[in-house]
Amino acid sequence: MGLFDYLEEKRNEAARKRRLKEISKISTGIALGAIGGILFAPQAGKKTREDIANKSKEAANQALNAANDAKDTIEFKAYQAGEQARKTYNDLRDRAVLKKNEFDEDVEVAKAKAKAIGEVVKAGAEDLKKDVKNTTEEVKDTAEKVKDDLKDGANDIKREVKKSSENIKGTVEETKDKAEREFNRN
Repeated sequence: MGLFDYLEEKRNEAARKRRLKEISKISTGIALGAIGGILFAPQAGKKTREDIANKSKEAANQALNAANDAKDTIEFKAYQAGEQARKTYNDLRDRAVLKKNEFDEDVEVAKAKAKAIGEVVKAGAEDLKKDVKNTTEEVKDTAEKVKDDLKDGANDIKREVKKSSENIKGTVEETKDKAEREFNRN
């Protein structure tokens, strides 16, 4: 996965977070609208209280279903991101091994030439060996950074799922409490 793919994934992740917030707001609005409609309907008090209780249960179930659907979607996306991270890490590791093997072959050729030419070329080969080591370390460092970023992204998604779930639960509880207070008032 290249840098552009990684950035695109981050952008898509931000869009998913915005959609979850919008869904939460819409669900809350629907629930409050349903309760308001019931409260102002011209019915007997007992019938209105029954309707409020039924609509509250229905709204709570809808909010819970929406939260579960959002949680499932986010868990799946987190799984996909994890798989992509593993694939990217494996690709980077394979490239690093390939580059190391290529470089090791180059070092062997350089050693053979250095032996034939003498001490002057041998000193140059030592510098080349240091460069290979530095390059290998840089590739490893880059792979670790990408791995850490992907882990952080997965953790961010998990936190957002938890936060969204808590927000939805709070909204459901608040709606339920309002309905019970109204029920008890009537």
